Amino acid sequence: MADVNYTFLLSLTIILIGFILKKANIIKEENGKIIAKIIFNVTLPAIILKVTSTIEFNLSLSLIPLIHIIFGLGMLGIALILFRNYPRNIKGLILMTVIGFNVVHLAFPLVEGIWGEEGLQYIVLVDAGNAITVFLLCYIVGCIFSPALNNEEKNVDYKHVAKRLLKSAPLMSYVIALTINFSGIIMPIFITDILDIFARANTALTLLLLGIYLSFKFERAEWKVILKVLIMRYLFGLSIGLSLFFFLPIDQFPHLYRVVITISLVLPIGLAVIPFSVEFEYDQKIISMLVNLSIIISFSLLWILILLLGV
Repeated sequence: MADVNYTFLLSLTIILIGFILKKANIIKEENGKIIAKIIFNVTLPAIILKVTSTIEFNLSLSLIPLIHIIFGLGMLGIALILFRNYPRNIKGLILMTVIGFNVVHLAFPLVEGIWGEEGLQYIVLVDAGNAITVFLLCYIVGCIFSPALNNEEKNVDYKHVAKRLLKSAPLMSYVIALTINFSGIIMPIFITDILDIFARANTALTLLLLGIYLSFKFERAEWKVILKVLIMRYLFGLSIGLSLFFFLPIDQFPHLYRVVITISLVLPIGLAVIPFSVEFEYDQKIISMLVNLSIIISFSLLWILILLLGV
């Protein structure tokens, strides 16, 4: 287990390098899309296949993705009630941004840097539940409330949703990894060595990408919506995360398990909402502001929580 402060300092430095490269026009945000594709289609699937295919499952591990799915559904239900009278375009924007997390770009490198393989087995299962929340629930909600749809055209194209899910490399990696795990298949050493090489590149690429997408240009318009989304996410995330940490039975749920669950519920808004906002014609400026602010808030909260809860 690495020193927490040192790991966070290293991570922050890599994020700043990405930010400086963007400001110096060496790398542009458009280039970040290429890095994001490499992460989602190569390095992240490598980690998923490497870790998930060898996890020894038990009841407590199976609860991790379930907790995130239930949390996403709960947040959606609460948001539907609280913001029921909002205009269609604002309501859809809020619903998309209160559910789901950016597990890949912040949690993976930090958890691996601090706890190594032991932490990764928990965080990949967090991402498994989160993948269903983001790529299925968030996408359907965004489609239903899309400003691009007329009132008469509220039907969701489920075939289109299914095609997107089948094209999701991380989601398909979970299916393949779980099939390998439960069938008892042992991957050849050559394959596992290739996965190791790609997996090691994930941390640097994801942290650099955070820096490339980081922005401090926040407009004053629509601040009420932004604050409501952020308050709701972090209020419920912290409350439920800390409740689970203190009330889950210690004899059945190890300390690291409870720490990872807690920090996973205060992660930033998933980057996937940005391409979703383009497809469904939501206000991309507000969503980009929300994503950037949540990255800053979550990075600080994770540092504090890990130090306070202990490692």
